[in-house]
Amino acid sequence: MKRVYRHLTTAAKRLFRNNTNLALLNLLHILNDGAKTGMLILLPFIAKDLHINLTQVGMLGTILNICSFLFALPAGYISAKVGGLKAVIFALCLYGIGFLTSGFVPSVDGSFLFLIFTFFIAGMGFGLFHPIGLALIARWSDKATRGREMGNFTALGDIGTVGVPAVFTFFIVLVGWRLVSMSFAVIALIIFFILYVFYLSKTERGEDRIKQQQNISFKTLLKNRQLLIAITASALDTFTSSPLFVFLPFLLLKKGIPPVWLGVVSALFFIGSFAGKSIFGRAADKFGNVRTFVISEIGMAVFILILVTAQPLPIILVTCVIIGIFTKGTVPVIPTMISDAVEHEGVLEKALGLNGFFTGIASTLAPLVLGFISDKFTINAAFTVMAGVAMLAIVPAVLVKLPRVKVL
Repeated sequence: MKRVYRHLTTAAKRLFRNNTNLALLNLLHILNDGAKTGMLILLPFIAKDLHINLTQVGMLGTILNICSFLFALPAGYISAKVGGLKAVIFALCLYGIGFLTSGFVPSVDGSFLFLIFTFFIAGMGFGLFHPIGLALIARWSDKATRGREMGNFTALGDIGTVGVPAVFTFFIVLVGWRLVSMSFAVIALIIFFILYVFYLSKTERGEDRIKQQQNISFKTLLKNRQLLIAITASALDTFTSSPLFVFLPFLLLKKGIPPVWLGVVSALFFIGSFAGKSIFGRAADKFGNVRTFVISEIGMAVFILILVTAQPLPIILVTCVIIGIFTKGTVPVIPTMISDAVEHEGVLEKALGLNGFFTGIASTLAPLVLGFISDKFTINAAFTVMAGVAMLAIVPAVLVKLPRVKVL
């Protein structure tokens, strides 16, 4: 009887700890995604105040994107060294410092170099967060409900993506961008201090540390055929989904849609995005992640082509919601495919970091390639290419289900 009681209490403590950790991780995800979008919202105001040109603005945005995939690779090593939860809390500190130093950028010559430093520091935090965060979700959830948990986690990030910029723009008008940047930094650093001192110090030392990661190199991971196939599908999906929202306003303006409707389209796209992550995450649990991924890619391709040919405004608006659902529906599905491709739980961070590296390259190259196609041919041609790449992503996804070669 005592043994049964001891097992039950141990299980209850573990469940409570995981639920607490999960709630904390979701909160950090809202802050992380909100901070990244909020930093981009600051750019127009920074440019006006510091008299930097659009090329320099583009360079700052590129720095954030480059850091997002450049630091995805060492995320696994850092997680193994200090623990996953500690690492994502440390990421909060990094972009808090980035916002704080941004507020102190001097309005003199050389301010742009100072901005490069601040955006790089913040970008380090953004780059570390997602591979580690997704790995923790995968580890803390059962395989039968992993898609749902991934869907909830990724959808909650959209709250920050939409909410933080809205708050930023409201207060920037009232108090200016510098005070908004420094205020957000103070909030982030206070949260970091509270979590580190009063939360992490109470947990077991290194309780979420996975030592096996230190013994499995990226070279070994690259021998995993199933992982490489899943990453290929992910990169092709990213090539289509990441630039779609960037080019969407240009397509609609070419169709003669009044500019006043662009804000409505953005809202509808994000509503679809939020819904898609939740719906397809659950679908992955019920129907399988590969089948769900394939359905999402087909839906994405079909409705992109419908959008290219559609003319009536009501059809365009409905299509934008549906495209948002299919485009972002793969976000929680892909990590489950990556997780299934590795046998050892200890390489989740490294596997997801490797995926983040290659998808980051895809998301960086896609706007350049599609922008060139738009200039050389038409914006319609660029969207047609997006639809074609979405269909191409189905090929490696189907190969994931073929008999695997066990390397790890």
